[in-house]
Amino acid sequence: MGFVEFERDGEVGVIVLNRPERMNALGSAMLGELRAAYRELEGDPGLKAGIVTGRGRAFCAGRDIKEGAAGDTGLRDQATTLNTDLFMNCNVAKPLVAAVNGYAGGAGFYLATRAVDFVVAARSASFQIAEVPRGILHGWQTGYWANLPRAAARELAFGFRISGRRAYDMGLANAYAEDDEQLMPSALAAARHIGAMPQSVILTNRELLKRLENELPPDVAADGRAAYLSLLERAGAGDREFLERRGTSAPA
Repeated sequence: MGFVEFERDGEVGVIVLNRPERMNALGSAMLGELRAAYRELEGDPGLKAGIVTGRGRAFCAGRDIKEGAAGDTGLRDQATTLNTDLFMNCNVAKPLVAAVNGYAGGAGFYLATRAVDFVVAARSASFQIAEVPRGILHGWQTGYWANLPRAAARELAFGFRISGRRAYDMGLANAYAEDDEQLMPSALAAARHIGAMPQSVILTNRELLKRLENELPPDVAADGRAAYLSLLERAGAGDREFLERRGTSAPA
């Protein structure tokens, strides 16, 4: 694997997003390697829990919008793949801890907060729903915001970037590493603690928590899904405008 590395630290599997030159943006090839890393974690009976982190100055900047704008994958297909792969934990039954270093935006935000069971934020961490400035609404955002403190939900819904410390203070992160060098030791301690618990109880509690997170009135859920689908085409134009503002273009 090149874009994703898999390491072992005792009974903990460590998944490292390894595309620092692109702030660990998730393209189709990287998603394939991430799926393989999850399968390796799940298939090793000697591993009790996993950690997901990023190499370089970002945890994960989200989906690779240059790839999407270039048409390598359709926007609808790319969004569906991300939703299935990241937010359903790739069917990983073992507990997952996010060790968030640097920026976690867009799909990276959800990888850091929804696709895991426990979040450790470094001082350098920042969280943002990056789709908001680009004019994208995801139908599954509403249910997540409903379970956050109102102040946190408002800041995220309006596109603000939240620091690691603020994320911890408002309950978005479970633990905070004041010194970035303590991020991985803190994440390992959390993973070992959770991994040592009776797994039948952990998995049952995890499922109950996920159900609470995803509970929405049917009309609200339907409206969210409809808005998401109706904005997909507009989102592609938003990605292209974003790239143009940055002075970059999608590869031919």
